Amino acid sequence: EVEFGIISPKEILGDGIIKEKKKEDKSCSDPDCKDETHDHSHSHDHDSACADPDCTDDNHEHSHSHENESSSCSDPKCTDDSHEHSHSHDHDSSCSDPDCTDTSHEHSHEHKKTSHDKLGISNFVYKAAIPFSPGRLLGLLNQWPVPIKEDLNIEVLETPKAVYQFQEGLDSDSPFIGVLRSKGFCWMAPTKWTGLAEDTWRHETANYWSHAGKHFGIQTAGKWWATLPKDRMKGYFEGNMKEYDRILREDWASEEFGDRRQEIVFIGASIDQKAITDALNECLLTDEEMAVYRKEAEKVYGAAL
Repeated sequence: EVEFGIISPKEILGDGIIKEKKKEDKSCSDPDCKDETHDHSHSHDHDSACADPDCTDDNHEHSHSHENESSSCSDPKCTDDSHEHSHSHDHDSSCSDPDCTDTSHEHSHEHKKTSHDKLGISNFVYKAAIPFSPGRLLGLLNQWPVPIKEDLNIEVLETPKAVYQFQEGLDSDSPFIGVLRSKGFCWMAPTKWTGLAEDTWRHETANYWSHAGKHFGIQTAGKWWATLPKDRMKGYFEGNMKEYDRILREDWASEEFGDRRQEIVFIGASIDQKAITDALNECLLTDEEMAVYRKEAEKVYGAAL
């Protein structure tokens, strides 16, 4: 008869196969263990001090450690007097911390130089309420110092005349040397009021001036607002009367000729505002020429110029 029950593996496998584990020679670290057959201890690696702030074991040291050999303690809450505390900066350069009050090093407010500081980049707006003589303006523009390069690198314009290479026959002493960009509106006087090839359309037509690098052009840009009576002009701004008021306030150069005007902005490196202004003023109609202009315009357009 066979009886089932629990049989020790030792009886089946023999003594040499399974060996009982020996108790490890180390203390129990379970804080809730109450077994008195082994030791209980609070263990630390004593190669270094205990860093547990709640440890009360007097068998080892507790300390607030810093590597004083390499650097000072930077813990703002540390009160340990055995090492130094400092506000550290890289003293190869000035401190840029705006809240730093440490007087042992320098504080500086550094700015990078702007294009204006480095290269003298500036701009101004040329304005006049008198039309240009097309012939004189054309003569001036034909001598414009056009650079050979398609594009100008403004970083090399610290000495503008040295970097400009002009096309042959152009004026190297031109007042426009250094001008990188110019744009705006201009007003041309008719060269012939009657007869064949008359160009009275110039009196009514605004022109757009556009120049960048070696590219320059003057194109028609529609009619001046002043070609319309103000009551008719106002009809175009029924939904935007602020723009109507702005035009009358900012663009109306004179009551006689309305918004007909010269208004050109020049941008460049070390540009000579006075020289450019004087050169363009020489292209404006003289007092005698303006008298003829008024007389001829009245013949063609009547009282409403």
